[in-house]
Amino acid sequence: MVNSDSGYHSPDSETNKMKFSICTLFLTLYVWILPIQVLSGDVKPRHEVYTPDYKFYHNLTKIKLHIEDLLSKNPGYIRHYTEYESRNGASQFVLRISNFSDSKMASHMYTIADHKPRILLSFGEHAREFLPIESLFHLLTNLTSGLATPRGSNTEAFSRKVLSQIDLFVIVMANPDGRKHIERTYNYCWRGTSVGVDLDRNFEWEFGGKGSSDDPNDEEYRGPYPFSEPESFVFRDLTKRYHFDMFVSFHSGIRQIFLPFADSVSKRESRIPSNMDAQLHLASKIARAAVADFNFGIGYKLNSYPADGTIYDYMSGIMKIPFSYTIEIWGQGDHKGAQCFDLFNPPNENLQKAVSDLMPIYETIFDYVIKWKEQQIHQYFHISQEPAFAVSMGYILLLVVFLLFLLVMFQHKLPINLRPFNRRRVVSLRSLSSTFSVVGGIKIT
Repeated sequence: MVNSDSGYHSPDSETNKMKFSICTLFLTLYVWILPIQVLSGDVKPRHEVYTPDYKFYHNLTKIKLHIEDLLSKNPGYIRHYTEYESRNGASQFVLRISNFSDSKMASHMYTIADHKPRILLSFGEHAREFLPIESLFHLLTNLTSGLATPRGSNTEAFSRKVLSQIDLFVIVMANPDGRKHIERTYNYCWRGTSVGVDLDRNFEWEFGGKGSSDDPNDEEYRGPYPFSEPESFVFRDLTKRYHFDMFVSFHSGIRQIFLPFADSVSKRESRIPSNMDAQLHLASKIARAAVADFNFGIGYKLNSYPADGTIYDYMSGIMKIPFSYTIEIWGQGDHKGAQCFDLFNPPNENLQKAVSDLMPIYETIFDYVIKWKEQQIHQYFHISQEPAFAVSMGYILLLVVFLLFLLVMFQHKLPINLRPFNRRRVVSLRSLSSTFSVVGGIKIT
């Protein structure tokens, strides 16, 4: 046994001290580095009230499998635009949904003869908002299941109406890298992309205003310049390739329907969209159709804070899409006791009821836009064809008058039998009397 007062330490004791020091170093690095890795760039994680159970919710793997299943079973109705990807190469799952047997779908160019309204729906811009994507899958399930139900049933009628009368584009997962970050780190407060950019502040509409942030650690970080994020490209590209009648960006966290505009400049100048009455009309119909109560109005009036560089403002202000909304489809807003996941998403056991309750929103949107498009086409032809008819008749009458003038001027050059006005010889009374005064060479006096 070694005397502890001797100052001698065994090799085993030195080894143990070294191991302890190394462990302490690694523990220190873990304590300091892990939070930097997990917490940087967005809202810090919290102790959640509840988290997603992937028996109910779709994770990225299940999202991919679900879409592949829809594509394989419905090749005549769903197409996948595979060229749209995130910064890290993940698919944004851009789908086009319609009845592609319609001959008018053969052309990608928009003309007034293309009677189908074209709608673009966007989901998953903010990583922590799972519910909007779940509501989309519920919608797609209803659309495709109706194809196999008896003709005349409610589901079949809904499917036939939407697929035959609407050209629907869907961005299923606008921000897949952000979702992957959540699945890897369990930070359900994460909002941005893989580098922390809020996609809904990255667009070229009043970009850089006070309704966004230049701080990479802020949840409303707008990025270094407009469209800096590869995830933003799909919105700009699709709206340049196709003429859309409507754009809707779906979110969660509260129940509100936002009309353009939400930015700080529009708030200062009281700017409103050109067709505000029509947009308010549709918003009121959605609010009345929804199971829960919804507020609606111009963004900068509904919100207590401005939002600069948003997608739906860009769609309205720059791309001139007639109807452009952000719709927050679930939640109570910030309230006491809320953490992150429960602020934006219902409990697992309530998910199915929540998505079912949202179906009237989609149905109202589709019904309204179909009727609106029909009115637009009717007005176009009514206004354009009446002046065209009047102008055509004017030219015809002018031509007839001109031909009659030529006929009168040059009729003497025509053969006698073709002349419309035969020339008659005019005989004076004097010449007639002189003729009858001589009979048989004898002058009668």
